[in-house]
Amino acid sequence: MRREIRNPFFVQSVIDSHVHAYSPEVCGDPIGWAARHEELHWAELVSATENRPSLQGWADAPRLLADMDAAGVAESVLLGWYWENHESCSQQNQWYASWAADHRGRIRWFATVQPTSGERALDEIRIAAANGACGIGELSPVGQGFSVRDKPFRKIVELAIELNWPINFHVNEVLGRSRAGRQFDQMDDYQWLAANFPELKIILAHWGGLAPFFELNRAVRRDFRNVYYDTAASPLLYDPRIYRMAVDAVGAEKILFGSDYPLLLYPRAERVPGFSRILREIREAGLSEAELRFILRDNICRLLP
Repeated sequence: MRREIRNPFFVQSVIDSHVHAYSPEVCGDPIGWAARHEELHWAELVSATENRPSLQGWADAPRLLADMDAAGVAESVLLGWYWENHESCSQQNQWYASWAADHRGRIRWFATVQPTSGERALDEIRIAAANGACGIGELSPVGQGFSVRDKPFRKIVELAIELNWPINFHVNEVLGRSRAGRQFDQMDDYQWLAANFPELKIILAHWGGLAPFFELNRAVRRDFRNVYYDTAASPLLYDPRIYRMAVDAVGAEKILFGSDYPLLLYPRAERVPGFSRILREIREAGLSEAELRFILRDNICRLLP
């Protein structure tokens, strides 16, 4: 018989560090919006096909807040998408700044940029900082066509360090089933970035493609001392045992709760997005209350400026 955990901590203090949201224009006609803005990779990810239903759910700010309340999520950190075009990044940053201003204390946000846009990306980060952003991401080197070793991106890194901001990177698993939009990252690039910019706070999304287990190599662990991992989309990718195993590998202090809301994380069991199922999965993963507290709140509070 499943034992329900009843603890006020879980009702009042959860922070989701990996949430997405889109404007009503996008939610109402995602494929049309993507075509008009030449965001073809994003369209591929959110589209349904004859053989594959879409896993993308949709939620405006009121729906997001209602779902947070239903699951006991106190705050959400909105991450931008890794858009192909600078204009899409700027538009999303404007949406987020407005929503966060309207819902202070419930919504924080990261700025998204297209690193190949050069000085415009740096200007966009400065504007976002003035409008209340607290990080950068989600970025995808493969999806956006840049390398973390590129000189223009190193300028973004230096600005992030100056602002005391983390950068969140979208990372795919190295092995696994073939699926739409899956692209392969150069993991040694992340090691290069962490080793050469040890002051930078790096978040590797989606368990970093299982990078916590790379830290069992002492050289990687040394270089990754300021690298963190979020749990976004975990139910779609990994067995629930990953929570206990990852904590054993790197410690609970390096793991951040992220849902990837409004993605449909349990497509066989849910037709609308939510936070409750993934939170229940984490709470039933055999972690101590102290470990849960690190993952569900304390770590992201420590990383944000």
